[in-house]
Amino acid sequence: MAGRLTEKQKDQLETWIGSGPKTFKLIYNITRVECSAQEFHRTCDNQGPTVTVLYNPEGSVYGGYAGISWQSNGGYMEDESAFIFQLMYSGKLVLNTFRPKDASKALRFQAQDGPCFGCPDLLTFTGDVAMSVEGYFCLNGRVSLNNYYKDKSVPNTNINNGHTKTAEIEVYSINDVKLRPETKAFISTKKTQCTGYIWRNALDLTDETVKSLCQEIREVRPKTGTDVTDFRLLLIGPIGAGKSSFINTAMSAFTSRVMHKAPVGTSETGLTKQFIPYQVCETDGSLLHFRLCDTPGLGETSSMDAINLHFLLDGHIPPSFEFSSSRHVSAKTVGYISKPALAQEIHSVALVLDASTVNGMSSTDTSLLNYCKRLILEKAIPFVVILTKIDKLHEEIADNLTDVFKRPEVNQAVEKVSEALGIPPNHVFPVKNHYREVETEMSVNALSLMALRKMVLLASDVLDVRTSSSKENEADSAVTETNYFYR
Repeated sequence: MAGRLTEKQKDQLETWIGSGPKTFKLIYNITRVECSAQEFHRTCDNQGPTVTVLYNPEGSVYGGYAGISWQSNGGYMEDESAFIFQLMYSGKLVLNTFRPKDASKALRFQAQDGPCFGCPDLLTFTGDVAMSVEGYFCLNGRVSLNNYYKDKSVPNTNINNGHTKTAEIEVYSINDVKLRPETKAFISTKKTQCTGYIWRNALDLTDETVKSLCQEIREVRPKTGTDVTDFRLLLIGPIGAGKSSFINTAMSAFTSRVMHKAPVGTSETGLTKQFIPYQVCETDGSLLHFRLCDTPGLGETSSMDAINLHFLLDGHIPPSFEFSSSRHVSAKTVGYISKPALAQEIHSVALVLDASTVNGMSSTDTSLLNYCKRLILEKAIPFVVILTKIDKLHEEIADNLTDVFKRPEVNQAVEKVSEALGIPPNHVFPVKNHYREVETEMSVNALSLMALRKMVLLASDVLDVRTSSSKENEADSAVTETNYFYR
């Protein structure tokens, strides 16, 4: 019995599940049998690992993986391997996995429930649900992530379109493919090569894309009527992650030559010691409407830590200010801006990370980065991640950068960062900075411009919100003063 799950979707699930090739056998679906908890348990209990997939009328595809057998009773069950996933949203490819925060409650076994993950974070249905006259099922379950599963800042409505109408539910039993040792070795080698499966729908890396992105970025500018003439885009990250190199690479895309404005090189303490907002020029010398703000390397013992970051985000730090690892910024610091204008505040932030090191990040590093992320988001500043040095993930990536969105190694690095920092994968941008190149490369430019465009657009959005809020506050103050005058 064939199901709706495509071979590419099975390949993706196989990658997420891990531990080698799998077979997918359809053992239950609600359109051919019935949407009944009793029927689900009759056909799916004691079947080993399973994948449950929901398809809704808008073209969204999501579900969950259970690494142990379903049972009719037992309550909450531990499953370290379980996860909730997303394959499509409104007909478009969207790949997400949501892992347990508390694996002891990853699954819930109850006779009256269909497949249930978490508290529930994903409950398919309870009891019996009849098909409507329109041909779909109005399920009585729900999607409610962030109970016992991480939500990665993805709203529940961006998974199931804000409702439980479902065209189909399928449950597949999952089994390992038994292979001879030499076959396993061959498959392992092939998995490090380009699979051809596009894990992110993005613009093709072509000269036309570079021209289009440059034009789109140059047209974004602060609204008139404010004191803001350019957006301030802040780059933070560990020493050696590639912040300064990214600034040079982004500048190069607009000048058609490899730029070296920001000093780059290797040093245990990092070369960048100051807060430097770089203006970006085009070939004719005209200025674009944003500044790329470089900072010292982030760390608990470096000159840039969460305390100094706080003052920097709020606009208290003047350009060319040199940070010190022996003392924090305070209101008494020379050059401190006590009442920063909106133009001096930070409008969007990119955390720059070395893609080749994300698997080795310590818990201390992850905690510091998450603390900085929370600080940034609490100030309502948009936040993205730029993954540099993706060419170090596999030697073939550097040779053919245009296949970056087909490379499983890059996808895994993006997913790793997304999960570690609790942000959507579409806020993580893989790039390669100019390093050995003496002439600009189209694919390098295209990737850097994709990340830069996101930062500029997010900055534009947040500035609109701040400007509107400021005008509303001024209007409220004016009304209050008028009312006082006429008392």
